[in-house]
Amino acid sequence: MTIPGLDIFLEAPDVDGPIGLLSNVASQTMDGATSLRALREVGVNVAAIFGPEHGYYGQRAAGEHVDNGMDDETPIYSLYGDNFTPAVDVLSSLSTVIIDLQDVGMRWYTYLTTVRYMLEACKAAQVPALLLDRPNPLGGVIVEGMRATREFYSMVAPAPMPARYGLTIAEAAQWMNTELGINADLDIIPMRDWTREMFFQDTGLFWSSPSPAMATPQTAFVYSGTCMVEGINVSEGRGTALPFRQIGAPFIDAEALSDVLNGLNLPGVAFRPCWFTPTASKYAGEPCQGVRIFLRDPRVFQGYAFGLHLINTLLTLYPDRVKWVQHEDHYFFDYLLGTAYIRKSLERGVPVEDILEVCEDEARAFQAASAPFWLYE
Repeated sequence: MTIPGLDIFLEAPDVDGPIGLLSNVASQTMDGATSLRALREVGVNVAAIFGPEHGYYGQRAAGEHVDNGMDDETPIYSLYGDNFTPAVDVLSSLSTVIIDLQDVGMRWYTYLTTVRYMLEACKAAQVPALLLDRPNPLGGVIVEGMRATREFYSMVAPAPMPARYGLTIAEAAQWMNTELGINADLDIIPMRDWTREMFFQDTGLFWSSPSPAMATPQTAFVYSGTCMVEGINVSEGRGTALPFRQIGAPFIDAEALSDVLNGLNLPGVAFRPCWFTPTASKYAGEPCQGVRIFLRDPRVFQGYAFGLHLINTLLTLYPDRVKWVQHEDHYFFDYLLGTAYIRKSLERGVPVEDILEVCEDEARAFQAASAPFWLYE
């Protein structure tokens, strides 16, 4: 069984003075204690809590503004509210910042950006950071996507890395600390008994949802493709019982879409027609048709490639109905993908396989460049 960094740290907790904790309630020991509770029980003085998107308790919706709060007498500073970066004066009162977050292995999941901002703030405040590592639920072998360009750095693209980056959160933090020239005083507590070929179901650990829509590790796999749907006017399943595992819109023919997608014979995945009415987010209260996505074999499933095929199929079947989501003067799809190249290529009718060849070259280059930061074989 894989032993998370938190449990290893608790074997001999070696921190003095007041510490800050960047975490949420999904970060738990093997016995199910939250990192906050576990640290308090061994006498660590947690003087400040920092919460990522969805809040420390993981109850807020995607993108929702989260206010500061309290846990007993300990302040909780939101890093997804008025500020995305912790205040230097708060950090300056701490001896160490402990980071313990369960990531999902995709760059557009905002927790990695929050780690970047925390490292930058720790550097400015001259406070060391200690990161307790956790499994990448998608494993550490497959890397997919183009590296994000500086123009599209945001909460969903913190660094020049592909969407599926094949690193644990500690490996990614070490890489960002060097690649971005942050140079924070960063120490790592690695896991025990984790290898790059392992998916979350191979670890023997129980999954606790790091955000409301990420109910299972299987969801994380499908999310590696269906998150792209956030960039178009199609529901990604938010407001239903199966967010990211089903997609749809009022203008879609469920059976026609299912037939086309199954006809692509994409590895490790199957599709079935479905009908749903979201209670929130896109098309709330409107009947939708679409497809439910079934993960058959995670070892051959390439979610990013599947996502591009899904977007391309929707654009092809419904050219007059599918629209790119625009935020002010930019396309959200470009920020998710970290580049405008893919959207523009799809608009020009460039075959998905040709786009993926470019992505694969970039993914291989990133994997080679990030390999020196691997903590596990």
